[in-house]
Amino acid sequence: MEYADFAVRYQPILMAVARNLCGGNATARDDLVQDILLRALLKWDTLREWTEPGRRAWLVRVMHNRFLDQCRRQRTEATNVINLGNVHKLLEEPEAPDPELWECVTEAELLQAVTSLPFNLRRTFELHSEGLRHAEIGRRLGAPVGTVGTWLYHARLKLRDQLRDIAETRRKLGSG
Repeated sequence: MEYADFAVRYQPILMAVARNLCGGNATARDDLVQDILLRALLKWDTLREWTEPGRRAWLVRVMHNRFLDQCRRQRTEATNVINLGNVHKLLEEPEAPDPELWECVTEAELLQAVTSLPFNLRRTFELHSEGLRHAEIGRRLGAPVGTVGTWLYHARLKLRDQLRDIAETRRKLGSG
């Protein structure tokens, strides 16, 4: 079997697995499949000799590991971007509490609150905190710009709800 035949044969399987891993994010799905096919090309001398089930198992295992690596890297990047120095800006809206209130929240509490958000809200908030515009966030998450705005709005509301009581209690204890 030649590599081109191999790639054509396994691409639909890889796309199905990547769709399950990446959800509606078509760009991430396509990038993941291309990454795995490139890795297979680089290892083709070895893979060529393997059995059909062995190749398929290797492809799926490598894809799963690459996906987990990407998730870990994104989580690390988000951790570095979301911090107490910019949380009041990330939560700014007309009804947002005063910035001093957010000084009463620890970074660990903030990151825990962000981590607890549903996936779409969390990724939207993280990407926004990296400075991306709604259109770019939408492209990355495979969602319309209006949906991105809605997700960001709901992420902010949920974070305010989770953190407001902690911050107000801590501020009262600090001033009393």
